[in-house]
Amino acid sequence: MDIGTPVEKVDNTTNKRQSVRWYHWLKWGDWLIYGLVGTLSAILLLSSPAISGDAASGAVLIRDGETIHRWSLQELEEGGSLAVDAHDYHYQIDYSDGRIRFVSADCPDKVCVTSGWISRPGQIAVCVPGHLMLKINSDATGETDQSEDVDVIIK
Repeated sequence: MDIGTPVEKVDNTTNKRQSVRWYHWLKWGDWLIYGLVGTLSAILLLSSPAISGDAASGAVLIRDGETIHRWSLQELEEGGSLAVDAHDYHYQIDYSDGRIRFVSADCPDKVCVTSGWISRPGQIAVCVPGHLMLKINSDATGETDQSEDVDVIIK
């Protein structure tokens, strides 16, 4: 039976056929499961970092795991640019209005340039050939959170 097509039901009193929609076949448990899945989806969506509303506090540029430049939120708002050389590649980074991006790069794939502006905490733009990563921070100091590298602490 195709779920998308209405099933016809014969009404014995008038001998007329009535169509029955697919949702009439669902039991109360089906509705309960659909409701729980919908509620859980809404909770996860609303608690995601992109929607949580954390304000950006700055940005960092990381090369080979070491921070080579930091921008405060005020610097990001004022605007400017930075030229960076990494692993025989040259990069131009622009920042303004609290956003930052790779403007140009001479690396082979240029994924970093096509990633565009980043402005929300947790967003990153990465250039794999140059081993560079731009990251927006959300903590007040503008530092990267070192606890992200820790999986387990055992005492």
